[in-house]
Amino acid sequence: MTAPSTGQPTPDPEAGIERLERFLAAESERTQARKAAETFADRMPCLTWAEREQLLRLYTGERLVEAQRLRNRLAQQEAAHESRERLRGRCIKVALLLGAVSAALTLWLMLGILQ
Repeated sequence: MTAPSTGQPTPDPEAGIERLERFLAAESERTQARKAAETFADRMPCLTWAEREQLLRLYTGERLVEAQRLRNRLAQQEAAHESRERLRGRCIKVALLLGAVSAALTLWLMLGILQ
């Protein structure tokens, strides 16, 4: 869709909200990972400033990588679940269709016998 006066695409509010939600979730995740790293580093007062910064960077990075792996695994599980549900729905439709065909055939045969 384009704006009539400018020829520019009209922004999609839903897409904008989705991007904002993803951004806020990522920022929250980064903040939580950094706080966990700081809590961990606080348990090691013997670290120099440079060692502490390196530990914070590495710990935060690893935690974010693990969070991404978890999101990917959950997305795969959700896709598999949706696939199973679609298959289940198709099986139910086929079973109902076969039942209807069977009932119609039985009725047709019974009417043929009765005549």
